[in-house]
Amino acid sequence: ARIAHGDYGLHNVLSTTEGRVAAVIDWEVATLGDPLADLAYSINLWGKRGEQSRRGPKPSLVPGYPTDGELLERYATRTGVDLRDLDFYVAFNHWKSVCIVDGVLARYANGGKSSVGVDMDGLRYGRDESLEKAIDVGSSIGYRRA
Repeated sequence: ARIAHGDYGLHNVLSTTEGRVAAVIDWEVATLGDPLADLAYSINLWGKRGEQSRRGPKPSLVPGYPTDGELLERYATRTGVDLRDLDFYVAFNHWKSVCIVDGVLARYANGGKSSVGVDMDGLRYGRDESLEKAIDVGSSIGYRRA
């Protein structure tokens, strides 16, 4: 176990003008856990080269950013960690995202939060997109729909 950020992506880093990470911010959901959970979260946000999503641009589409495969290769080389089981964490992270967004949607639906100015369709789409990816990746490693 290591310190796991829980929300590790470009949206939670500060960078220099040269593009180097200067600080990681937004640690309120940090815990002890497997660092591969953070890696999977980052990879899920990173996307695959050419992948489109209504949830916003993916770094994989921006010239100069490495592909997801290059990023994983760099991680494995620098840490020495075996990434053979990473798909488990990728599927788990998609499922975790489904649960979080569904909880947020429930708070809006029950009046616990104001939905004024909130893209509710975008939230639903994101939840459903994550669910499909969780099912797809999970199926590829032997998990079946109940």
